[in-house]
Amino acid sequence: MRLTPKQKRQQRRFVNDCEPNLRDSEEVVECGGELYWAVDFTSAGFPLGLRVSEMEAMQEHEAREGSAGWILAKDALRQIFGPEADIGRVTKIGEGLSHESFAAQVRLFPDKQGTSGAYTVELPSLRAEGEQQARSDLASLLERVSTQTDAIRVPAMVAQVQTVRGIAIVRPYFDGIPMDLRAGRQPGVKPHEVVGKVAAIIHAVNVAGLGLPGHSTRRAHAQAEITTAFGLPALSEAEDWARRHLPADEPSRLVHGDLLGQNILLHPTQPPTVLDWEYAGLGDPAYELAVVTRGKQKPFEMPQGFQRLLEAYSAAGGTVISPSDIRLYELCLVARWYKEALRQHGPVGASHVLGNLSNVLRRAVQSSRR
Repeated sequence: MRLTPKQKRQQRRFVNDCEPNLRDSEEVVECGGELYWAVDFTSAGFPLGLRVSEMEAMQEHEAREGSAGWILAKDALRQIFGPEADIGRVTKIGEGLSHESFAAQVRLFPDKQGTSGAYTVELPSLRAEGEQQARSDLASLLERVSTQTDAIRVPAMVAQVQTVRGIAIVRPYFDGIPMDLRAGRQPGVKPHEVVGKVAAIIHAVNVAGLGLPGHSTRRAHAQAEITTAFGLPALSEAEDWARRHLPADEPSRLVHGDLLGQNILLHPTQPPTVLDWEYAGLGDPAYELAVVTRGKQKPFEMPQGFQRLLEAYSAAGGTVISPSDIRLYELCLVARWYKEALRQHGPVGASHVLGNLSNVLRRAVQSSRR
């Protein structure tokens, strides 16, 4: 498959964000049980140059001063498994709106508990807004989900580690390919069906007693979103529509909060793995679907993508959600983006986002008339 220019740029960025691999260079030779970066040789054939271990230490120091992602991930693994653990080369395996993911092999000697293996470090992205706080309920939540359903896989959390970027999550590595939300990009995969089913499974999990953050009812969630998202004259028409179309005053459900493609790993023989639960809590299932549709005219880049997602969600046993419920949260999302664009670029730079909001409002009005 030919890569698009955007995919090529992402591939180059991933390579640049990985731990440099000094040991596979042609300049590296072994002498007396040590690896050397040989710049020349003596008349007797001994290498002249620094030991690779010395160069790696210098490399780590430089990366740490620049807060490179791979060294922060490696330091997190060292905090958990100890300075004597053999941590392999750290590679970047993914990135999303809030996190960058790195993976490495960890070997312990001795390893009486069978702890050695591949691990993933989910590090807050440089683009993440605000500093993420540790969640004491996260391990209990993941355990609750895994005990109530085997239709999705969830990673057990090993630890939460403080880094200069915020809290990093360390978990076992899961095999799989991030799902592409664009229809037709992955053979045999219908992303609207996968998201609809995964969302319905999550929303059915009973989380009573866990004390999760969020909202007591669906309506309370919507009211909180409206209060946060709007408040500017240019947004008043959309705000008025949202306040007149609040969802039912029903109990909230468990919502993941970020069911985008990079957080759903596909496997040929296993159920999908759902990652990045740091934003999970009690809320409105309609919000979950709006995070995926994002106010786009053609979600999943397919005709009727919005309606097909809603149908797939309902067919998988999801709670009753109307199109207007989802449109409300789409309006809130786009309104937030407008306020952020206005802050960064001013009225002219934010005008295209305001145009997007008008389009979402038009579709919202149409949905409420049906």
